[in-house]
Amino acid sequence: MKTLILMLLILPLSIQAQISQGEFAQTINKLIEIYDKDLPTQRIVDINWESETENASVSYKNGKAQFSFHGGFVRNLNLSTDALALVTCHEIGHLIGGYPKVMPTQKYTSEGQSDYFATRTCLKKYFVETDDSNYSLSHIKQELIEKCDNNRFCLRGLAAIRDASVIYSENAHINHKTAHISPYTIFNDYPKGQCRVDTLRAGLFNDKRPSCWFKDFQSDRYEYDEEYIYEEAQAVADITEVTMTSFGCHVRTAYPNVWMGSYFNPLSESELMMKGVNVVGACPYKKGQVISGSMTLFRGSLYLNLRNTDK
Repeated sequence: MKTLILMLLILPLSIQAQISQGEFAQTINKLIEIYDKDLPTQRIVDINWESETENASVSYKNGKAQFSFHGGFVRNLNLSTDALALVTCHEIGHLIGGYPKVMPTQKYTSEGQSDYFATRTCLKKYFVETDDSNYSLSHIKQELIEKCDNNRFCLRGLAAIRDASVIYSENAHINHKTAHISPYTIFNDYPKGQCRVDTLRAGLFNDKRPSCWFKDFQSDRYEYDEEYIYEEAQAVADITEVTMTSFGCHVRTAYPNVWMGSYFNPLSESELMMKGVNVVGACPYKKGQVISGSMTLFRGSLYLNLRNTDK
């Protein structure tokens, strides 16, 4: 049986916002309803209008998804209803937005792909089932407006991206475009603010994923295994070789100077010597330097300093 718990705190609004308390809950619930059959059947949707936290999030554990939406997020950033819909789409995207996914577990869709899913797929479905003719196209350059070719959903999407841009960076804008090209796919981190806006715009126009965060998909794909018990250790070792990869770099080391296996499932230092260790994301290491941190074994490969949210 589906578990759906909605928490809506009925309290007076102290800060003027574009979104009312009712619209806040209605927008989120509508999108959850649209993707009802695609999302985990067991889920909690925590809609906390009173909270001043500027955040929205989703987690997945033990077969249950938990969404959290805080009223302070829309009030303090003065978001429009469609900007909130875009944010909600992004959180839904972490569960069903497809590849690229976080490394190495592929538990969640990556941040960049969740942005891309939000405008390429989710927001358009939301627009089909909702009516809002109150948006304006002010401060959106004519070139982008013309690219929509009078498609009202596309135009509405431009307005949503413009309104949501403040979330990512005070300098991010729908009319701008980053020149940055990432040397690897950003699987586990947030792309830069303007890159995220570029990604939202690309999704809306059905353009390819921007190279500011995307290089290539995972060649090895598999279902996330919740039952996996990680072998881990804390280590310090001298670097003997660094090879750049599509997700960061791969580091070879001498025999570790320090090695402390975890209490519950210790990892043998022989794994480091045989396999080397993968670094997901920016690679600050060079031959002759020292690498240190938590080594985690997953599907036969070692990874450095994985965050709990990446496991």
